[in-house]
Amino acid sequence: MNKIAIVIVLGGLAGLTACTKVEGSGGTSSVTGTVQGRTYSSSGGESAEQEITQAILPEGSAISDGDYILLNTPNGGTLYYVWFKWVNGVQPDPGLSGRTGIQVDFDFSESNTMVATSMLAALNANASADFTFSVNNDIITITNIATGEVADADELSSNILIDIQNQGGGATAGSSSFTEEPMVDERVYLIYGGEGFYSESVRTDADGNYQFTGLNRGNYTIYAFTEDTLNLGGTLTQVETTVNIAEKKQVVTASELYIIK
Repeated sequence: MNKIAIVIVLGGLAGLTACTKVEGSGGTSSVTGTVQGRTYSSSGGESAEQEITQAILPEGSAISDGDYILLNTPNGGTLYYVWFKWVNGVQPDPGLSGRTGIQVDFDFSESNTMVATSMLAALNANASADFTFSVNNDIITITNIATGEVADADELSSNILIDIQNQGGGATAGSSSFTEEPMVDERVYLIYGGEGFYSESVRTDADGNYQFTGLNRGNYTIYAFTEDTLNLGGTLTQVETTVNIAEKKQVVTASELYIIK
């Protein structure tokens, strides 16, 4: 009887030993860091700018049947609304007056990247005359073809997040300058381990600082978006850094992220 008890206890201990944590949420450690950068401004004039918008798509379960966002063009161009129709939904087309509707079919079971793929296809099919599009996992970058001032895209009350990466503007005579400063209210993304897309995002505070909390031990990638200075047309690219959390309750400081806007 005693031998049986010992075997059971040892088996239980072996099971506990084999249970290991992987990168992700649920732990007691955290990662902190800072986003610094260079912000260009004009004095006495401005160059023509294209409006660049990013739409960050959630999972299908976070989108309501009939949700929509607004997209705009400069100089009295076509105005759009992009609305999301569940494949078995009953909500009708919002039919917004003065705007062209773009329907995105989705299912509540779809991942955020699947929803982004569906939205990208709908945009390419219906609005390529006014915008160019690119996708990075669940983030769609929408660039106005025409330069000029544009009313910012609006997510309204939906769970689709809208970020304005570059404000559109017309060209005027003058000179430009830049300042080196902490990047305030900048979105920063965190990738768990070797995953191919981010799992969390936060915004920087007034000093350009950010923090991800409640993390397990493991490897993480942190990134933000910057203007690609090697390409014209407001192209964005990622700047990233990696960290390793080796202990519980550890606070790891990531190397600085530097971006240009």
